[in-house]
Amino acid sequence: MQTCLYSSHGGFYAARDKGISAHFGTSAMTHPLFGALLARQLEQMWRLLGEPGIFHVIEVGCGDGALAQSIARACSRMTPRFARALYYVASDYAPRWLHTSAHAADWNPGSGDLTSAHAHDASVDIQPVKANGLHAFRNLVGCILSNELIDNFPVHRFVIQDGAIREVFVTLSGGKLTAVLGEPASACMQERLTALGLVPAEGFSGEVNLGLEDWTLQIRAALDRGFILTIDYGQLAADLYAPANKRGTLVCYHQHAATDAPYEHVGEQDITCHVDFTSLMQLGERHGLSTVGYTAQSRFLTNLGFASDLAALETQGLSSARAALNRMAMMALVDPAQYGGLKVLAQAKGVGPGVKLRGFADGKC
Repeated sequence: MQTCLYSSHGGFYAARDKGISAHFGTSAMTHPLFGALLARQLEQMWRLLGEPGIFHVIEVGCGDGALAQSIARACSRMTPRFARALYYVASDYAPRWLHTSAHAADWNPGSGDLTSAHAHDASVDIQPVKANGLHAFRNLVGCILSNELIDNFPVHRFVIQDGAIREVFVTLSGGKLTAVLGEPASACMQERLTALGLVPAEGFSGEVNLGLEDWTLQIRAALDRGFILTIDYGQLAADLYAPANKRGTLVCYHQHAATDAPYEHVGEQDITCHVDFTSLMQLGERHGLSTVGYTAQSRFLTNLGFASDLAALETQGLSSARAALNRMAMMALVDPAQYGGLKVLAQAKGVGPGVKLRGFADGKC
């Protein structure tokens, strides 16, 4: 999975000419309201941190920059002091920046100089950075943001056979990639399931994301004080490893068609797995990141004022056709059958107890 997605020799995300949007969509691609609502949450985070003079937002896995740009535009229209404090860094393993953007001219891939990311007056500049993770960042005050990132972390697959875990390996047979079962390469998968207190049933097939701990350690090292906002496909562990998912959650996307065939279209399709949010919370707590909110994207965006923005369409003087298109795209953000079913997790470091974020106002999922 690591090779198919990220290899510099034909990996799905490593090549800029792949035309990623031809294979799948995201909330940020669907409508700029998604970024505008996130901007409201970021502004509240800034206030909760005491309105620091520099508020970092590090978006990891920025892709084509659509989310960064919609957040920046929204912040520029908000409180001028917040816009001046905002220091937005859009980072990606292989950025696919939209060159039509007014911010694109400032892009210096791979540059470690982030000074141009600081806002001036009431506008917000974005500094795109080519980076693999958070290793280059330290002493941040602000928010580490990811949208549909962790579901692309490589996973280990397993099958419960005769009451024991058997790992799914990949081999070459007859000139084709195929699966073969064997003894697990390490005890880590069993340790993760044991930590969750779960015993999957006989014949259950599933995945374990062993990269979550390294990711959590990267966050702890990068963030001095602030929040982590994770938006992704996923479930709590009790649901993720329930009989309803007995065939696992690994899904491939090729030209907007979903399949369960990871050994086909190698390097030409996306490969994803649902995020185990329970493990993400547990690992965070173990390493000093407190959980301050968890809910579905539909409820998160509703708490941030989605309904009022939807109603405002009627006052914008749009043609009936344009208004209908906007309404359809906006509704996709909260439709549980579309993007509304994604989960949103907020964690915090160095923030006082009892913090209440607006996006999680009712505490429900």
